[in-house]
Amino acid sequence: MEALVPSLLSRLAATGGSSDEVERGLRHRIEALILEGDVEQWRTFLREATGMVAEYAGDDDEARTMLAAILDDQFLLARAVVDLDPPDLDARRRLALAGATPPRSSRA
Repeated sequence: MEALVPSLLSRLAATGGSSDEVERGLRHRIEALILEGDVEQWRTFLREATGMVAEYAGDDDEARTMLAAILDDQFLLARAVVDLDPPDLDARRRLALAGATPPRSSRA
C-alpha cells in the first residue's frame, strides 16, 4: 500500500506541474528519505502529507481516504521506534477526519 503514496499524493496535489512530474518528484523524495533520511525527516514528511490530505478540497474522495489510512499506518509504525509527539498526534487526528480508520486500540 505504501507504494501508492506518490501516486495518491500527486492526485491531490494542487500544483502547476503535470501529475506525472509531481509523482516522479514524490517518488524520488520518498526514496531519498528511505535510503538517507532519519526518523525525524520521515515524520516531517508524514506531517506535510497529512496537511495535503487535510486541506484537500477536491472530489477525489477515494484517493484522500486511502492516503489518510496509509499515512496513519505510517504514524503507527513510527510509534514503534519513537514516541509520537504532539504534532504527530495532531496529524493522526487530522487523518481520522480525512477518513483514516485506525484500530480502536491505537486511536490518538
